[in-house]
Amino acid sequence: MNDLDLAFGRLVGVIAHGRDYGRVDEPQRGPRGRQATPEEEEFLIRSGSCTREEYAESNAEVARGELDEIERRTELEGLVASLTGEEAAEWLSISDAELHALLAAGEVTAFVCHGQLRYPAWQFTDDPAMPVLPGLARLTPAWGEQKHPSTILGFMYNADLEIEGTDESFTPVERLSIGGDVQVVLDHLEAASWP
Repeated sequence: MNDLDLAFGRLVGVIAHGRDYGRVDEPQRGPRGRQATPEEEEFLIRSGSCTREEYAESNAEVARGELDEIERRTELEGLVASLTGEEAAEWLSISDAELHALLAAGEVTAFVCHGQLRYPAWQFTDDPAMPVLPGLARLTPAWGEQKHPSTILGFMYNADLEIEGTDESFTPVERLSIGGDVQVVLDHLEAASWP
């Protein structure tokens, strides 16, 4: 971690204490993880999780690098679906200093990519009365140290938060944008063993 990472990491709204998601400390070489044992393969097939043909096709996709390519594209989505500091300040019609103050207080969230702060677009709304989703100061630390901005993006737009006593459900972005309690989102994170 360099001095810039440490400086960003002191700001409440910075994801993962300033970890730079644009840097690759160690290039990945070869397949990650481990191969399933023959017993594990047989269990998957017998349990109905997949057919022998589906399992063989999945192995072939991994061998061709398709899984790694999907992972790279997914990670890139979270990095691209963000704004520079200048764009975020312009969106909010505030100065860079005001944006920095919001970040320091955790009222907006950002991550570091190639030494620059990037502000996830999901946190901004079109509502001038509430231009940023509320509760970010409580959410940012709940994401923990290892959650990639793409993982957070997927959660904020896809997690299904059910409203107790109703048939309604909302994504975290929807829930917070209608003034819902951030604790509901935090409870969902905890239940999903997110941190």
